[in-house]
Amino acid sequence: MANGTESKVDRRERPVGICPRCHTVTRAFDRLGAKCGRPLASGGKCPGVIRSALAVDEWTECPDCHATGRRDGEVCSRCHGEGWLYDERRLAV
Repeated sequence: MANGTESKVDRRERPVGICPRCHTVTRAFDRLGAKCGRPLASGGKCPGVIRSALAVDEWTECPDCHATGRRDGEVCSRCHGEGWLYDERRLAV
């Protein structure tokens, strides 16, 4: 880059919902309470329902990519490109 500056990757917004079955996350409030519908490897669609995950303590910024979803020019393998990690213990509640 010009002037010796590095390219800056923007931080991703904290998700607002998650599917308890397949762990798909959403940042769209209008998806809360909707069927997940994520395509599955079996050819079907996830029957889960996106649940609200708005509490601050439900999400942790990914320590590997710092909420950017990218690490070393690739999709972050720890957070799968989402930039945030969900507290899995809360899915059991």
